[in-house]
Amino acid sequence: LGIVSSVVLPFDLPVGARNSATLLDVARSYPELVPFGSVHPWDRDPDERLDRQRAAGAAGMKLHPNGQFIAPDSPRTVHLCGRCGDRGLPVLFHCGPVGIEPAAARRRSQVDRYERTIAENPDTTFVLGHSGALQFEEAIPFAERYPNTYFELSCLGLSALRRVIDAVPADRILYGTDWPFYHQALTLARVLIATEDDPSL
Repeated sequence: LGIVSSVVLPFDLPVGARNSATLLDVARSYPELVPFGSVHPWDRDPDERLDRQRAAGAAGMKLHPNGQFIAPDSPRTVHLCGRCGDRGLPVLFHCGPVGIEPAAARRRSQVDRYERTIAENPDTTFVLGHSGALQFEEAIPFAERYPNTYFELSCLGLSALRRVIDAVPADRILYGTDWPFYHQALTLARVLIATEDDPSL
């Protein structure tokens, strides 16, 4: 498929699993991996963890409201994202409902719940994973309102992907596959079809 480098996105809980520490350790031996870190908004010392992960090579932070049981608009999440921006660390959010999550997780991932955090942290770069997923239409206006937002294309169907590509500035669209949940070939094929008339894109 021609994939030569992969961004790897762990997420952590406030106790127990420390997936980011394991990933950052492994990634030192595999230069084709670009590791992100993860700090939970309820961690006791998020600043210390951010600094430690950044020093260990984290290129950004992953936050997953469903998997981490957090609200994207909670004061702790807003604050954590500001601390990421202070350190030059972009935040990649799982963004939007996908239709298979439990009801509580679906409520946490509603696109309108991300706006407060984005608006209150203009110096933090945000990547909206899945471009809002089933609510991509609700996410698209963020592109005009917030120049610190980027749109990642994984798990979008072809018509949704075309809509995002048409509506969002090209320099703020990021390729992604969400592997292993989706095979890399799916997004690759859709992107090639959607951009066949625009090789530069």
